Amino acid sequence: MNSRSQAVFSNARPAGFARINRASWIDTLRVVAAVMVPTAAKGVIIRRPIMERLAQRQGLDISAVRQMQRLVKKYGRAPLLLSIPFRPQLLILDPADVSTVLHCSPQPFATATWEKRAALAHFEPKNVLISDASRRAELRPIHEHALASADRLHPSSARFKTIVDSELPEILDGIGADRPNELDWSAFSQAWFRIVRRTVLGDRARNDVTLTKTLNDLRSRANWAFAASIDRRKLRQFQQQLGQYLRQPEEGSLIGRLPKGSDFDLESQVAQWLFAFDAAGIAVFRTLALLACHPSYWAKAVDEVKDPELDRPFTRSCLLEALRLWPTTPVILRELTEEIKGDRTVARGTGVIIFAPFFHRDPELAYANRMEPSIWGPNDTLPTVGFVPFSAGVAICPAHNLVPAIASFAIGALLSQADITLLQPSLTVDDLPGTLNHFDIRLRLSKRPVEARAPHAAAGFPPY
Repeated sequence: MNSRSQAVFSNARPAGFARINRASWIDTLRVVAAVMVPTAAKGVIIRRPIMERLAQRQGLDISAVRQMQRLVKKYGRAPLLLSIPFRPQLLILDPADVSTVLHCSPQPFATATWEKRAALAHFEPKNVLISDASRRAELRPIHEHALASADRLHPSSARFKTIVDSELPEILDGIGADRPNELDWSAFSQAWFRIVRRTVLGDRARNDVTLTKTLNDLRSRANWAFAASIDRRKLRQFQQQLGQYLRQPEEGSLIGRLPKGSDFDLESQVAQWLFAFDAAGIAVFRTLALLACHPSYWAKAVDEVKDPELDRPFTRSCLLEALRLWPTTPVILRELTEEIKGDRTVARGTGVIIFAPFFHRDPELAYANRMEPSIWGPNDTLPTVGFVPFSAGVAICPAHNLVPAIASFAIGALLSQADITLLQPSLTVDDLPGTLNHFDIRLRLSKRPVEARAPHAAAGFPPY
């Protein structure tokens, strides 16, 4: 390590890093089989419906957590070295070490891992996440400014809420003639991506479903990472589609806050936003399912909608609980830029794995398998206990404030007008499952009389 990173790492490092254990071959194979393979199979870049359904049916996520718990009993909490041929991995087992790794990124724990580069190169080949340190220093501030990372509420929050309020009520009138009161992921996601396109690219992108489909095609290929060649023709097509909005950005859109010029590979930067908002939509839909089976929390969220304030801390905490219970980024990856030394040396280039569900569902937590919004308070991350839905440290997701705000607007837009019942699946609130397949969630929406709705909803929403 250079002197600066050595000092930072040494100061932040807990005692656990003084010891690094090595897993046996059989335990390494068990981690690969129970944790790595199912996580990848479900789709890291875009979810695969069949595998999500299988994971829920077979309890694969809970099995992965139990496998990790078994490792702790056998080896203790020190980082565990998995001697995978050609690609050794350091598995983090202590929440204190989660905090260390994330707060010591990108040096010596780089965000640009081999696995990320292989996957993201399919649709955002020059994104900040897979850039070297010098390029990252140029690109990260662009994201932070456009997404207003440091602000609890984005400067354009009022506009974003107007977008949400003009899109989601359509669901109540157009879910389908055959199932007029039922909401599934297909119907919700169509409205959600209209919101996303208008928020990111501007109103004229509202109906550009071709752009979303092109990106999804690239993401499907990216699920295979290095095992699939890059579809360069489709990548160029996607970048050209994005380029038409970037050349003439609309005021009030997120891209309207980007710098002018082509020095920053803006297509690659914006692709990440569109990609990440997919996970946000999944979290919103799961939050609605949670609230539907928790009457007291549902009532509190409905009351919060009545407040004209844009910040909705309780609804935000409910979203964070959905992300804790079912993280949309279950694995956080880092890569060592320099060797580290405890009682054994770990070579430069070794991967680092933080498997979030292991910490989120720790059986020592009284609320491990139930919804408990109160644990969040004003926080979006709690790295010292391993709760990092948006990562943490200097590499925290730059939308860690923006996403919960827009999500709370979306949840509020539906709660303000309708009562929600969870039709499928059946959830036991004191023992929530390890997997909640959003493709199979079914909600019944029952419109409340106008006089019973939240005050701002009674006035109606401006048409698009």
